[in-house]
Amino acid sequence: MTTGGGAVPAGPPVGSSDHRGGPGRPAVGVVVVTHGCAAADLVGAAEAIVGRLPEVTCLATGPCEAAGSIQRRVARAASAADQGGGVLLITDLHGSTPANACLALHQPGRIEVLFGVNLAMLIKLSTCDRREVGPTELGEFLRDTGRRSIRLAAELKG
Repeated sequence: MTTGGGAVPAGPPVGSSDHRGGPGRPAVGVVVVTHGCAAADLVGAAEAIVGRLPEVTCLATGPCEAAGSIQRRVARAASAADQGGGVLLITDLHGSTPANACLALHQPGRIEVLFGVNLAMLIKLSTCDRREVGPTELGEFLRDTGRRSIRLAAELKG
């Protein structure tokens, strides 16, 4: 896990290669973007359960940080995370400033955005071969996992 309240190290630019996934292709990079330290805390909790989550970057945003600053940092993080397989940006709250910064970077098939990060999604990430799918397929899989993890006790009792 790479954490980032500040600058993210520069990496290769988001490539123009085929991002549909498949054997031998580069893995989809993942950047978790949240308010405060929630990204690092969630990824840390997932790693405590399943072990290291490779190629997952965390980006914390501050309450007084300007939208333009957040968008630039997310763009740098996405660029650094993309090793040719595309990027999935996972954020906490749809409609929020960090989520809107991620949404502004959306490029179908290349950069996908998943809103509503939860621990179940990040745990499931440990079992995904991110070379076999593209960013959108990975996002769909994690979204479905996250939805299944949200339950009421009344649903569990017969």
